[in-house]
Amino acid sequence: MAIKETDWLLTSDVADEAAFRVDVPEPEWGRWVLSYLPTSMRVSKEQAIAGLVLAEMILIGLLRAGGEFDGEMAALHADALGLTVTDVMCLLALREQGRGADEGDAGGSWRRPEGRFASATVTRRQRPRVGEGRR
Repeated sequence: MAIKETDWLLTSDVADEAAFRVDVPEPEWGRWVLSYLPTSMRVSKEQAIAGLVLAEMILIGLLRAGGEFDGEMAALHADALGLTVTDVMCLLALREQGRGADEGDAGGSWRRPEGRFASATVTRRQRPRVGEGRR
C-alpha cells in the first residue's frame, strides 16, 4: 500500500480513491475532500490519509482469499473520520456501483434508486472535545 502525497492531492495506488485540498476563498480553505465522502464533509489532511488507508484496507481485505482484515485497525481509521467501518464500506460500495454502470459493464444499466433509501446521508458521530470526558 502506498499513498502518494503532494501539497494539494493524495492518491492511493490500490484503491481508486483520492483526496484534494480545498483552495478557494471560503471558511473551509485548507481542508480536504475525500472522494468517497459527501463533498460537504471536509476533513483534515490526517483524516484524509486515514480515509485512504481505510479504503485500501477494505479493498485488500475483500480481495485476499484468506480474508485478512484487521478490524481493530480499520475501526481506528474510521473513528478518525467520525464514521464506522460499515459506513465506509457502504459509501465505497455505492461509488463502485456507480462506476461500473458508467463504464458500460454487463451488469445492466444504472438507475436512480427510488423509495425510502433513495438518498444516502452520512453524519459524523458526536465526539468529545479535547479535555472533555466520554459521555
